[in-house]
Amino acid sequence: MHLQILAFSAVRQSFAEGDVIIKKGLKGGAAYLILSGRADLVSNDEARIGSAGPGAMLGEISMIGDIPYSLTARASEPLQAARIDRSLFMRVAQEYPDFGAAVFGALARRLDVSMGDLDTARQAFEKA
Repeated sequence: MHLQILAFSAVRQSFAEGDVIIKKGLKGGAAYLILSGRADLVSNDEARIGSAGPGAMLGEISMIGDIPYSLTARASEPLQAARIDRSLFMRVAQEYPDFGAAVFGALARRLDVSMGDLDTARQAFEKA
């Protein structure tokens, strides 16, 4: 139900192929829930490091933490997304504490996995 509140209140945005959805280094005041289409996730040197499709959220850590985006996401085909502003997200999280706790728990788990991946990469680099 909480995601339905966010989705209903969010602003729908359309992106053409090649449009930037989020840009690394810019302050993350919003997250984007992809409704249709796909986005390429790119690094500093424009190398493709992944992709995201319907149901994926882009920029949620930056939005919640009020920090710059850590990567750039560019539409690889026409894309529809729901823009969720930080103020809307925080209002829903305050009104529904169980939702806020679930989101922050999921983010903590993602951070834990990312830290493990970084450690594995560091160990492989040291062996090379």
